[in-house]
Amino acid sequence: MTLFRDPLSDKLTEPDPTLTRQARATYPGMAHFAGTYGDSNMTCRQCLHWEHHAYEYHSKNGKYHGMIKPAPCRKYRAITGKAGAAVPDSAEACKYFEWNVAHPRRFAQ
Repeated sequence: MTLFRDPLSDKLTEPDPTLTRQARATYPGMAHFAGTYGDSNMTCRQCLHWEHHAYEYHSKNGKYHGMIKPAPCRKYRAITGKAGAAVPDSAEACKYFEWNVAHPRRFAQ
């Protein structure tokens, strides 16, 4: 018994693997593709545009053990004129990243 193999799918390739990885890492509500800032260790949590408030943490005793809640991106709103979806703090920084000296801690104290 021979299995049917689609000859077209054998010819499909990724034109740009880096762009594909960035697109897959990008969350709705981000101002640009994730991972487009020079330093790959930076995250949205450390960005000045990430709209976090001091009280926005999950419960320490709950499912997320005090982790920070996702927050919207101010730069996305400035570009589109619409409020975007909340972005997780662990998302890789985009090209609009600006260092926030007073960025929030990853976990509630």
